[in-house]
Amino acid sequence: MWIAYGLGAGVMLGLYDVWTKKAMTGNDVIPVVMWSSLFGALVWIPVLFTGALPIHIDPLGLSLREHALLLPKGIAMTASWILAYYAVRELPISIAGAVRASGPLWTLAGGFVMFRELLTPMQFLGLMITVCSYYVLSVIGRKEGIVVFRNTPVLLMLSATVLSAVTTVYDKYLVVQLQLPVLEIQAHSAFQRFALSALIFVPYMLRRGGLGLGLTWSWAVPLVGISWVLAELIYFHAIMDPQALVSHVSVLRRTSLIVAFLVSAVLFREANLWQKTLMILVLVVGMAILILGR
Repeated sequence: MWIAYGLGAGVMLGLYDVWTKKAMTGNDVIPVVMWSSLFGALVWIPVLFTGALPIHIDPLGLSLREHALLLPKGIAMTASWILAYYAVRELPISIAGAVRASGPLWTLAGGFVMFRELLTPMQFLGLMITVCSYYVLSVIGRKEGIVVFRNTPVLLMLSATVLSAVTTVYDKYLVVQLQLPVLEIQAHSAFQRFALSALIFVPYMLRRGGLGLGLTWSWAVPLVGISWVLAELIYFHAIMDPQALVSHVSVLRRTSLIVAFLVSAVLFREANLWQKTLMILVLVVGMAILILGR
C-alpha cells in the first residue's frame, strides 16, 4: 500500500511543480513562498475545530519540546522552497524536475546513516541508470543554453534537493522513532513554515517601500500551498508503514517529474521534447529497477 501512496504523492508533487512555475511567472520568490505557505496553513484550520471534519487535531496537542523538534523541518523546508522557486523561475520544468529527481541519491545517504538502509546490487544498478540520465540532461541543457553543472539556477535546485532529502529522512525519524502523530506534524509544521516565511516577507517588503501583496495575483499561488499539503499528507501515509524504505518512498515521489513534464509540455511549450522524453524514460527505468530489484 505504501507504494501506491508514494506514487500518489508523486502525482500531486508534479502538479505542485506546475503551479509553482505558473505562480512564479512575473513574480518575485519571497512573496510567492509566503502567500503559498499561508494557504497551505489555512487548509489545516478546519481540522482544529471539533466536528468540522471527520478528523480533528488538538491545537495544543504538541509540547514545546515537540514543537522544537519540528522547527528544523520547517527551517529546512522553507529554505528549500526559496532556493527551488528561484530555480523554477529560471529553468524549464523538465530541467528543474530532473535535477530534483536526484533526491533519492541524497536520501539514500541519509537513510543509511540514520536507519542503516542498504540496497541490493540490482537496486544499485537502478541508481546508476538514474545517474546516467543526467548525462542526457547535460546534453539537452547545452542545446537550450544551459551548462548544467555550471548554471546557478541548477545549483540552487540541487541545494534545494539536498535540503529536501534531509527533511525526508528527518520525517521518518519523527514518525517512526519519536512516534509523533502524523497529522499533528503536518498541521503544526505548516503553521511554522508560514511564520518563518512571514518573518522573511515583512522585512523584504519594507525594504521595497511598504507592505502589500508583493506579487501579481494568480490562481496558481493558493494551489501551490494546497497541492503541497495534499502531497505531504499522502507521503506521510507512505512512510508510516514500518516496511517502507525511506529511499524507496523518495524514488516513488520522483514520478512528479513525469506529471510535471506532461503538463508543462502543453502549458509552457517546452523545447526538445523528444530528447527530454528519452531522459525521462531513462529515469523511469532506473526507478523501476530500484523499486523492483529486491
